Amino acid sequence: MLQNYIHLLTFQFNHMYFNDKLFKSVEITFDAETTQLLKNLDLILKPFPGGFNLLTSNPELLKTTIDAYPIRFYINSKDPEYINYTQLPNYKISENLLYFNNLTINPSTNNKSLRLHSGEFVGDTDIVAVCQGHISIPGYDKTKTYRFSDALGDAIADQSVIQAKPDSEVFNISNLPQGLIRYSDGSAELGRTYYNPAAIWKKPLGILEIFTNSLLSQFVKNGTVEYAVNFNNRKTIWKYFLINPIYQKFNNLSIINKVKEQAFNGPLKQQVHLNTDALVFESKDEIALAEFSDDNFQLVENFDVGTHSGKIILKNLVKASSAQLFVDESPSGKKTYSHIYI
Repeated sequence: MLQNYIHLLTFQFNHMYFNDKLFKSVEITFDAETTQLLKNLDLILKPFPGGFNLLTSNPELLKTTIDAYPIRFYINSKDPEYINYTQLPNYKISENLLYFNNLTINPSTNNKSLRLHSGEFVGDTDIVAVCQGHISIPGYDKTKTYRFSDALGDAIADQSVIQAKPDSEVFNISNLPQGLIRYSDGSAELGRTYYNPAAIWKKPLGILEIFTNSLLSQFVKNGTVEYAVNFNNRKTIWKYFLINPIYQKFNNLSIINKVKEQAFNGPLKQQVHLNTDALVFESKDEIALAEFSDDNFQLVENFDVGTHSGKIILKNLVKASSAQLFVDESPSGKKTYSHIYI
């Protein structure tokens, strides 16, 4: 007899960089604990490019688990350049991961999906440090009582969080399963970190934890649940380097956009290699990186601002690539540039 399954959940990873807005290079994996949990709950995972569906033979089975053991997915990207075109300036690949769960959800403005992050896109509040067995609390005040809790807000036992020495800002973590640790001073949350007790752990890009009781209540209320995680595309300052000597013969060059406005400053002359001079144009504003861009930039000679006219030298300049980024961390402020050579 064939088993009937009910569509419980659709989860989608979206990314503004791509033309279809789907982050198809994302892949999810899970450990032995989640494999067993999926089996116990008779859940079937059906991946698709940019997300997955979750099917159940009986939604009531989700009541049989305790939320201390969520369905945990590890998130990675098969595209090594994902960090170049993703707007996550404060994410440090070696130290951080992105953390999402379904305990707090936010309705999307343009569809019925529920965001698992507070902002319109994934941002700083979704970045957590990876705990290496201890937590440091800068500005530690011995007169305050510090509280450590899990993702659900339940207090962590004192014997699992022990101060390294009296009045130290360092607290050692032990005898805990992997998961989120939140810490506060009794009046405000000071930070969050993700703890994994394994001596060797290949840190993922992010972690998604689905708490089954929350999922069930949302399913009972609305039917098939739709979760979404939305990534924004990185915006950079574009710099065109005209290195071919042929461009030196033109007068009063400008780069304009599709509405016939000067979108770039310059040109300035800059030596790029040995005795090679380039004409350099720099965008007035940051421009979003995109798989396929609607922007159309033209190189023109003797552009007249009043009549929006000039002689077109190059009708459609090549767009910036996520592979050509330069980060300027000068004291005046961190800026990210896209270099384009012509």
